[in-house]
Amino acid sequence: MLKPKNLEELFSAPEHLQLIEEKTEGQYNSIFYRSNCFYLCCYQDGVKVAQDKKPFCRCYAINTAETTKGQDVGEIKYIFFDEFITRQFYLANEFILFQNLLSSIVRHRAGIKIYMVANTVSKYCPYFREMGLTRVKDQKQGTIDVYTMGVNGTRIAVEYSDAPGGGDNVSSYFCFDNPELDMITSGSWEIALYRHIPRGVGDLRPELQFYIIFDGSTLRGAIYMINDNPILTFSRQYKEIKDPDDSIIYADNLDDPPDTNPLHQTNPAIMPTRAHEVIISLIKQHKTFFADNEDGEIFANWLKATTKGGLKV
Repeated sequence: MLKPKNLEELFSAPEHLQLIEEKTEGQYNSIFYRSNCFYLCCYQDGVKVAQDKKPFCRCYAINTAETTKGQDVGEIKYIFFDEFITRQFYLANEFILFQNLLSSIVRHRAGIKIYMVANTVSKYCPYFREMGLTRVKDQKQGTIDVYTMGVNGTRIAVEYSDAPGGGDNVSSYFCFDNPELDMITSGSWEIALYRHIPRGVGDLRPELQFYIIFDGSTLRGAIYMINDNPILTFSRQYKEIKDPDDSIIYADNLDDPPDTNPLHQTNPAIMPTRAHEVIISLIKQHKTFFADNEDGEIFANWLKATTKGGLKV
């Protein structure tokens, strides 16, 4: 998603140009962009009169990791990974692609600092899971949590920033009574609004039950008949699953060791039984209801991870 039109304006703010002029003691006062690289330069009366030979910043896209092999120039000291959290779908094995890209950039040099920055649009980010950042979901706003990883004691500092600034003049634009605006106004995790389970459904006997295990949480799915119409409900399950061998279970850890039970699947597109077909049919018809919005977030992110955006709530 590296767009030249957007990149050209990345350092063009007046305060950036002023800082460049100050730091270079007047040698440079602007930025020149070409082919994913940024160069310090100097303009006088609209004409470029000087340009540094080496770029001070290079841009890389995660999905071009294979084409960046051997691009270590031995000078990179800081890596800034912008927007690593998304509400869209992630690339297949994106964390591994990111690691491959890092290996091309840093090689065996130590002391490089990596900053991963994003808005709080989703707490169900695969980078948290792949990096072992197990406490992110429970972290309090305004705190910094430090993890120590690996035999070398690599330190990862996770900051959940305070509410963004901006003053009353800016916040007045987002004053509406809509919980989905909390991410903008207070920095809270963005949680969408989902259809809630109709009143009285819990008193009925389900026609079918199944389970989804995703990112450390378990959802209990159930099919109910309401006026001869089936609906699909989801709520969190905190107890262990009874009779797992006889239960339909969707999970992402069934390949190690291999689980040959046809009732257990990693991908909802695989439908070995009629029950699996019914479940996916109800999802496609958007006949899904949730105990609360958090359950909806778990389900939506499971769909996003397993179908790459092919199915939505």
